[in-house]
Amino acid sequence: MSDFKFRLEKVWKHRQGVVDEHSLAVARADRQVASLSRQIVELDENIDLHARTMVREEGLTLNARNLIDGASWLDHLYHLHEDLDNQLQTSVRDLDRYRSRLTRSWRDLEVLSRLKERQEENWRIGKDQKERKKMDEIGQIRAFRHRATNDSR
Repeated sequence: MSDFKFRLEKVWKHRQGVVDEHSLAVARADRQVASLSRQIVELDENIDLHARTMVREEGLTLNARNLIDGASWLDHLYHLHEDLDNQLQTSVRDLDRYRSRLTRSWRDLEVLSRLKERQEENWRIGKDQKERKKMDEIGQIRAFRHRATNDSR
């Protein structure tokens, strides 16, 4: 007997490939978000450390030049933090977009998978019915032959 063949197998394989692509995109975006988050935490620690150590007492007077340099360095670090924060927000939006694409593609694949299962089950049922019908016909033929041989005796 022939094996079951899903008519939409190529479409199912394509959708599986799309799910795989979206899964990879989500993983990349997730790594990007994690990396940016780590960079921001490290920058926060550096800003805090620099702000605490920027003002050093030299006797009773503070060196104005060191304060100006420290303030401009802190300003630079704050701008870096702002840039990283903007990148993080963009990456989080991208991650959400990739996740929604993955969800949609997964649903499409699930619909096709359920259709495939249903068609395969219907095929099996039809195959079983045909086999039972053939067996019934064989049984009827044997019963007819048996009656015919018994009648002729």
